[in-house]
Amino acid sequence: DKMANIHKFSTAEALNIVAQRAAIRVTPTITGVQYSNNDILFDTTEIPNAVAYPGGASKLINITINSKSSSLFDIILWFFQVNQSAGTVNAAWNMSDSDFATAKHLGCISVDANNLQQNPGGGRVYTIMQGYKAFTGATKTYPQLPLMLQAASGSSSVYVAAKITSENDPGNTTPSFSAGDIELVFGIDL
Repeated sequence: DKMANIHKFSTAEALNIVAQRAAIRVTPTITGVQYSNNDILFDTTEIPNAVAYPGGASKLINITINSKSSSLFDIILWFFQVNQSAGTVNAAWNMSDSDFATAKHLGCISVDANNLQQNPGGGRVYTIMQGYKAFTGATKTYPQLPLMLQAASGSSSVYVAAKITSENDPGNTTPSFSAGDIELVFGIDL
């Protein structure tokens, strides 16, 4: 592990190791059915190597969601240090207060399909950049990125789960998917 031996490198080499960037692709497990408001789109999913060394931190600077489904969907992405289940996919979010505390919440990102989506073909692409404000004209209008990510001691992963939720458009809370329809791409400064 380079970070464990960082003191063995020159200053320039050490800075190059620390100042890495990555685009990490993750395909969460979803079901091939229609979802409802407040359902879990996908349960906690590992973002491997989200930080450069065990227990380290990084900065999430952008997120892209590639969907093969033509459905618009509004979601909240929840980020955690620990892989703690939020419940059953395609069922109501069911994370207890004690499970939420165990998961060590890092932050959340609200995704408004109407403001973000591009349609390059039959599916949808959502890109959340720094300064993005979800649900324009509603309550969640604060910039959401960057978001600091912190891995648990001994791990270089963080975890993400998604809940179908809309601030302003109930039509975006009943999307339909097939298994494997969603890919997440996380732009991270390691």
